[in-house]
Amino acid sequence: MSVPEGTVGSRFDRIAEQIAEALAAQCDTEKGFAETEFYGSAFAAMLWRRWPERFGDDIAAALDRLKRQDKQARIGVWENHFHWEFVRFALADLFRLDPIAGDRKPGDVLGEMSFVRNRVANWTLLRSTVRLCGTGSFEKIIGRIERWLALAVYQKPGGFIEDQRGAPTQQYHAFATALLGYQIAVLEEPSADLRERFRTALHALVRTALHDGEVNAIGRGRFQSFGYAAAALALGAGLRLGCAPEGSIALLRAIADRLEAALGPDGILPLMITRIDEREEVTPPPHHLHQRQIGWHSYNNGPDYLAFSGAVLKLAAEQLAASPEPGTPLPLPIENGLDDGIRVVRNAAYSAITTLPRRTITAAQPLPYIVTTDGTRPLPSYGDETLPDSIYTPLSMPLPVFEQHDRTFRDILSGTNFRWAGPDKIVGETSTFRFERRFRFEAESIEIEDAFTLTDASGHALLHLPWLTLPASAEPAAKTDQGTAFALTGARLECDLPLTEVTAAAPQYGISGRLRVWSNASSPPPPGEITTARYRILFTA
Repeated sequence: MSVPEGTVGSRFDRIAEQIAEALAAQCDTEKGFAETEFYGSAFAAMLWRRWPERFGDDIAAALDRLKRQDKQARIGVWENHFHWEFVRFALADLFRLDPIAGDRKPGDVLGEMSFVRNRVANWTLLRSTVRLCGTGSFEKIIGRIERWLALAVYQKPGGFIEDQRGAPTQQYHAFATALLGYQIAVLEEPSADLRERFRTALHALVRTALHDGEVNAIGRGRFQSFGYAAAALALGAGLRLGCAPEGSIALLRAIADRLEAALGPDGILPLMITRIDEREEVTPPPHHLHQRQIGWHSYNNGPDYLAFSGAVLKLAAEQLAASPEPGTPLPLPIENGLDDGIRVVRNAAYSAITTLPRRTITAAQPLPYIVTTDGTRPLPSYGDETLPDSIYTPLSMPLPVFEQHDRTFRDILSGTNFRWAGPDKIVGETSTFRFERRFRFEAESIEIEDAFTLTDASGHALLHLPWLTLPASAEPAAKTDQGTAFALTGARLECDLPLTEVTAAAPQYGISGRLRVWSNASSPPPPGEITTARYRILFTA
């Protein structure tokens, strides 16, 4: 399907074509990619299939490598299984167009087929989609049951699809939503319930979007190319089906802006489109080699994410080709609410997203992640994959910390039940303390107040309140009264207490890079007495 010039679809099409050329340039026809891959060859072939005259030899070589690959062998340092669901989806889409050299279906390439059967939302919906791509009626019944189960378990009342219960991630919500759209728009699934589920998921995607095309700022996979490509496909399918919310075209154009800015001259879209993984030096060298690149998870591979992003952006362009694009689209609407455990504010000056603290810090954003209308990002994105000896630790969270008599630190995440008590108040409680964080979102500022109360004598030497983990570049500016101020990118942070750097807790890291810890330390209060700290973010021109 040809993509009309001058549209956002044509922009995604050009990015996909450049990625196709980059993949062909870096892939040896006999040996494949130099880096480890799980499904890079399959998605590269799916993408190359859109230009068969140019990439015919590359497609044939990729399919031949897949035929020869030992599907039972473990892959990479972490000894992962063969990624059946991803490979089968890519090949099912590839053969949807035409046979290739006598091969008509994924089984002709893969032989006896299987599934990994990971029980998270995105894998389950991918497995459902693979089954629905087939011709067997029983397989399609199983695929519909799997889809129903995934949505019954993981989709929240407001439409957001969690990949695991209680751990929201925008990347995998976008992917799950894109798969629902693919089932309707491409596979022509007739279910009215599916269409309604897709519609509410799409509204959740737009509701949680920030300025500057930021649709991938919280949870596992933040800022990875995978999530932006998936969001583009979800929105493209929604527009084609007539159920996309207000602001979808404007959001797609902003996503295209971000991807075009990240795309290298060699056609490579970096796995982390912020490129923080290229410029941030992790010191001392981390125990896990993949954590030398900020934001990478243990299962991330460059060829997989580049090929996936290119193929999915091409699918998005194809969906958008069937939908007329207005010359002046409606902007993203104002947003100010709490749905599905995600607090979002979007106004004329800034947008902000906040999630609950949790022991699995990959999904925790206890201070707002902020994007201003001109794209500046004053506060860090916190947390990431936590493994033994990970560079990402609970002490990187901007939450109160106890200091022990031996000068070690104890975070408050373990065993604490955090909840929303209204749209602007987080409460965390255990049998020994109560913590409250209140927000006040104003037109050009955000005010935060922390309150901490012990219900029993703590036995700790000090309480650090607040414990602020700020970008490493942040330095104290001129103090105001008894407080401390910091100049941030596009904003100023002011605290009503004197803060000092806690060098003993260094180094700390988040998805925005290296962090420095600033706190006010004092003796823990007597049981029943409330200790408070107030600080505010003031946006600067």
